[in-house]
Amino acid sequence: MPAIIWLVLGTLLAWYLVPSELEQMKWEVPGMPESYPIEQLCRPIFLGLLCYLPFIGALCYAFMSTIDRYMSRNFISYFMMCTLILLLIYILADFTDNMERFRSRFDDPVIQALKFYGSQMPMFMYQILPYTLMMGTMWCLSKLSGTCEIVGMMQSGRSLLSLCRPIFIFGVIISVAYGIFGFHWAPNGMLYRQIQLKQQRNADGSAAAVVYRSESSARHWIVNHPSTIDNPGAPMKDVEIKQFDKTNKGKPVVQYFADEAIWNKADATWTLYNVYIHENAEPNVRPSDGVHHEKLVCDFDEKPYQIISPGPGGRIDAMGTSALYDYIKSGAGSREDRYKRRTEWHVRIARIFTCMVLVLLAIPSSVTFQRRGTMKGIGIAIILAALMLFLYRVFPAMGEAGVIQAWISAWIPNVIYTVIAIYIFRKNLAHRSFREWMQARMKGEL
Repeated sequence: MPAIIWLVLGTLLAWYLVPSELEQMKWEVPGMPESYPIEQLCRPIFLGLLCYLPFIGALCYAFMSTIDRYMSRNFISYFMMCTLILLLIYILADFTDNMERFRSRFDDPVIQALKFYGSQMPMFMYQILPYTLMMGTMWCLSKLSGTCEIVGMMQSGRSLLSLCRPIFIFGVIISVAYGIFGFHWAPNGMLYRQIQLKQQRNADGSAAAVVYRSESSARHWIVNHPSTIDNPGAPMKDVEIKQFDKTNKGKPVVQYFADEAIWNKADATWTLYNVYIHENAEPNVRPSDGVHHEKLVCDFDEKPYQIISPGPGGRIDAMGTSALYDYIKSGAGSREDRYKRRTEWHVRIARIFTCMVLVLLAIPSSVTFQRRGTMKGIGIAIILAALMLFLYRVFPAMGEAGVIQAWISAWIPNVIYTVIAIYIFRKNLAHRSFREWMQARMKGEL
């Protein structure tokens, strides 16, 4: 029954979110839907998969044994508590830092704050999930170990790895959710944050002028009154568009001065109103000297979302993985810029497996069979997790500088910590079950 309920809820959620994501892509991705690259089309597919992950978890739970279900309930409850506690602390700390900005920028700061933090949830979850997964595992196993339940379960002949199988199963599901968050929605939350909190605004609270340069079309946009990220389809006012020769970008060949520019989603064209056109224009011209049109339809490739959001020169962590891959594949930018983006792309893939590495590290650190506390092992695990954060700063920085290959810099921390976790297993848990321990003693005496 729980699996059926989650299936129905996941279907309803996917029915709502996937079409919304496809509509959002029409505002963001250049070209028409039939020309979207496969990496962009993965967005609605991954979003639909995310909706069905609770159903997959409930289905796995339905076919588990009694002991596995007991372990699953304990692990999920402790993991959820760790996630909610850390998420609440994160949001309260962030809201305290930005409370004055909400009050000064918006007429309804409470509504805008709720909307803002709703958009930030994927980014927050992407930042905390590996560590709440590790903390939930340690909390669950240390609690069961402290009450000798682990020893009692293992007397049935099951090894510790077999006993922790439900933790691995749900850890994989959580890792998949973590990877989906990092594919687009966590970077998109960072982009939304960057625009909402750091974008300059006019005295009346409207968005300040933006400048957008399209390298592929050699076209520059200067919009004095752009639309906002919440309403990208709103008219853009007081617009100047410069079309350069692709072989010689030093001088514009055509300039457009329009009072208003509106993008038409149906055919992906721009309609300019009260526009003056200057052919072979000089750098400094008067708008009124050009050819006047009351209305002009242009098939520019740019979309509103591209114009109002920071370009490739902005923060790398604000670029979705699909957009990051498109940028790498195009070969645009400087050599250093390509190194940075290629390293970031590999790091995002490697961090999906970091979740399971931390689980593998947490299990032997929180289980004991002697009459002693688990705090020593837990303390060591926390220190190692903190050092992993340091390694994820050092090695990617080396990859961005071109000192080592990008994929090597992304995967070295995972390799190092996998070796450490296996060593701790062999060192602390050589005899993983009571029966195996007895058999080993008997063979030693013989």
